[in-house]
Amino acid sequence: MKQRKSAFTIKPFKNRNGVISFRVAGWLLGERIRKNFKTREDAIAERAALELRLLQSQSNLRGASTFLTEAQLREAEAAFLRLEKARRPLTFYLDYALANYREPRGRA
Repeated sequence: MKQRKSAFTIKPFKNRNGVISFRVAGWLLGERIRKNFKTREDAIAERAALELRLLQSQSNLRGASTFLTEAQLREAEAAFLRLEKARRPLTFYLDYALANYREPRGRA
């Protein structure tokens, strides 16, 4: 499996005080990134976080914390897809349904 090249580099350099540090450098959304770290491990973690942000910016996906269950999240996504060309937001239709819908009465 071919490993892709990172958009961000990690290079060791010697500070003015003679200590070796590690610099993460690259570009993210047109902004130049240059951050220095005391350890290579910290630099690698930052590069991973920056690469994730870059991938998220290039796609329509992003991570988000939510209290919804997996099933509820999928249902919400499906609802938004169904309303893609609708003129009103999801909450408009939800409020209308909650105010007007009544369950049919069962036969006794």
